[in-house]
Amino acid sequence: MEENQEKSKEQDIIALLKDYFSIRIELTRLAAIERLSVVLASLITNGFVIVAIVLTFLFGSVTLGFYLAEKLGSYVSGFGIVTLIYMLLGMLMFFLKDRYLEKNLINFIIKRIFRDKN
Repeated sequence: MEENQEKSKEQDIIALLKDYFSIRIELTRLAAIERLSVVLASLITNGFVIVAIVLTFLFGSVTLGFYLAEKLGSYVSGFGIVTLIYMLLGMLMFFLKDRYLEKNLINFIIKRIFRDKN
């Protein structure tokens, strides 16, 4: 009789362990899906913002080029000045990216991925 009770207890413990591990696996899967959905939603919305910013700079650059061309009397001069402005900004970013931009960008991305929902 005691032998039957021990086998019954062992079977109960085994059943509880199986349930526990299946629930843990399901919880881990759901947590991963939640993180993935947060990251994808963030990427999509940030993508739209980036496209809007790029279009704004594009049309602003063309407008500035035409404005300078009208003031200077030459399309080459107007758009050349705009090109030089962007070339200087590009060089500035190239030289300052290691010191300022990359570390801050990495920290920002990590904070966005692991931020609390509260």
